[in-house]
Amino acid sequence: MAKVVFTPWKEHSSLLAVRGQFYPAPFYDGPDMRSKACATVGAWKLRGNLPHPVEATALLTDAILHDDAQKNSIFSIRATYSAAFCRFVTGLVDSKLNGQRKTMFQRAIDLGLPASFVELRHEATHRELPSLTVLRNATQRSLEWLWDYYWAKTDLSADMVPGVSEPGMLDGADDDDDVEPIKAAVRTSLEQLVLEEESSEPPRKKRRFQQNVSSASTHLVSICKSSSYGASTLANVIVEDSILVPAGRKIGDSMTETFSKWGPLLQMLAEGHAPVLAALAEEMVNALAFSDSKNLKNDPHLEGTYMWLDHILRSPEWESRGRLLSPAYILAVCEQSSNHWTALLGESIREKSGPAARKVSASSQPKTESRLKRTEDAEDLKGLEKFGWAIAPAAVATPPPPDSSAGSAFAIPHVHVPYQSRLVIREVPTRQSESASASATNQSHACAVDPDVYLFSCSLLTPPGTGKGNNYAYLVTDEPTKQSVIIDPANPPEVAPKLQPKIDAGEIKLTAIVSTHHHWDHAGGNNEMLKIFGQLPIIGGKDCQSVTKTPAHGEVFKIGERISVKALHTPCHTQDSICYFMQDGDDKVVFTGDTLFIGGCGRFFEGTAPEMHKALNETLAALPDDTKVYPGHEYTKGNVQFCLAVSQSEPIKKLEAFANENKETQGKFTIGDEKLHNVFMRVNDPEIQKKTGKTDPVEVMAALREMKNNM
Repeated sequence: MAKVVFTPWKEHSSLLAVRGQFYPAPFYDGPDMRSKACATVGAWKLRGNLPHPVEATALLTDAILHDDAQKNSIFSIRATYSAAFCRFVTGLVDSKLNGQRKTMFQRAIDLGLPASFVELRHEATHRELPSLTVLRNATQRSLEWLWDYYWAKTDLSADMVPGVSEPGMLDGADDDDDVEPIKAAVRTSLEQLVLEEESSEPPRKKRRFQQNVSSASTHLVSICKSSSYGASTLANVIVEDSILVPAGRKIGDSMTETFSKWGPLLQMLAEGHAPVLAALAEEMVNALAFSDSKNLKNDPHLEGTYMWLDHILRSPEWESRGRLLSPAYILAVCEQSSNHWTALLGESIREKSGPAARKVSASSQPKTESRLKRTEDAEDLKGLEKFGWAIAPAAVATPPPPDSSAGSAFAIPHVHVPYQSRLVIREVPTRQSESASASATNQSHACAVDPDVYLFSCSLLTPPGTGKGNNYAYLVTDEPTKQSVIIDPANPPEVAPKLQPKIDAGEIKLTAIVSTHHHWDHAGGNNEMLKIFGQLPIIGGKDCQSVTKTPAHGEVFKIGERISVKALHTPCHTQDSICYFMQDGDDKVVFTGDTLFIGGCGRFFEGTAPEMHKALNETLAALPDDTKVYPGHEYTKGNVQFCLAVSQSEPIKKLEAFANENKETQGKFTIGDEKLHNVFMRVNDPEIQKKTGKTDPVEVMAALREMKNNM
């Protein structure tokens, strides 16, 4: 029997109109319609059956409109923000709501609501009103959360997007045939935009194209979130169907108008679903690297693709989205598949990453054209590099040599990449050269120099391998048996080419994939890895992609003969977070995923301050102090700035100096070091308690996390 749902709006279009008034498109330049939207919701409230997210959006927006110190007192503004925020949170997580009786924190976890929202609600209700800065930030974050939770789904239906009716229904697509419904949905959403883009219309009608961009982006983001293959499929369609490069384009034609037309759509896609931009960049660079064009240098479509990549990587309007990209992956493709366009792109990335690189001007077009004229020079210089020459552009300072330990006998070639990029192509010292303290026994087992992937061998860790963006992936190998596991291989296109030659050469025997938690940038590559390497066991938390084994807290298993692994459950960042403590003789390491970073900790996405306190200051703090820490991301520079804002202790200053001189910090610090310079592991320190105004360790943890969130 069909379910009847009563709504306070007569037509669905009315709800969409209000959504557009609350969340106007980035390029909208008309009057502010938020007051009208609030008034409409007020009328709907009187009719009854008003969904809580709609009411909450109106209350939070009204609080923002009330934020005028010339008309209202600061106390009144804070009280309005607090009332709106508390009603928003309470309406979602009230323990007296119908259904199974749960705590507010448990309900928040179920909904994906940040635990810090529940903590802030408690503070605003039972203690002093939070500061205006905290309330403004929380309100903005709440509106962003409401968009993802409710508004983004309001116009997603089976008739609008073929093949997609409910979020998540496309998950589990394990072969190319299953991707076809996603492609069909993507093409349907893009079709009208393409038709309008190709038509020659007067300016008044062309504004309709810009208005339709917002609706199309909402559809596309919903499609991407409906499947683990959504982002890659969308990127594939955009490149395969030449959406971003005009069909009649000629070599040398300007792309400025195309950038301004399609840029807003790409910006909204990146904002709505972060993996889209990285997937699109990889599709574009692959199109350049593996093109079968017979006249590659004079192919206008390839030139347009190159110019898009250069524009995204260098132009100021894309600067804030740079964290979503992996320039190092692009650089690696350019160097491994060199041709006219990849040589130019590689030069562009190196030029931007140079310490003395000029700030990019508002328009990237002139620089693009100037680099097109230097193609022959770039190819000649690349030829010289084969014979050991290092050529530094006049405007770019020579990159510093990599950090190397005393006693290393290896010459280490280095590719300079931007700080936020974590794909490092270089030779790395073995255990023997990495530390003078290695015992003779361990040195006899030291692994051979590896030019591409960092290894954990039976003798010790040499620097670990890296995944997409600022992610780290780690290969762990027991040398006597060659048995190996790969930890968090989130981006198989980067990881697989490094593993396969080692497998083929008999250097490793891949026996399992290990995931620290279920987030896509850690476990999102598991299915693809299984396609490449066969049906391997996947060890990880219960929500990790294709997991086959979830070890109990404290459970011990072995890699090969010598490496023991203890699983440590550390729920908070996600409820399925697991850290892995490994020991080989006297050598001890811990892989902490997004629970513990050097100088910091992960956000409380699915957990609470008590859980993070237990994870850091009970579970991990109980490990031997000489245990080296290998986190899931390179966040040290940002973390140390926060630590300095809280404490000016000498250990923190030393961490700052190291971070400023070294782009990688994984494995360079121990649990003992973290107890000294990581403020999240100093919650019992009077200095930290004074800074936060709290004395209870859990409350100190909560305050520190909120301070870091607002930094």
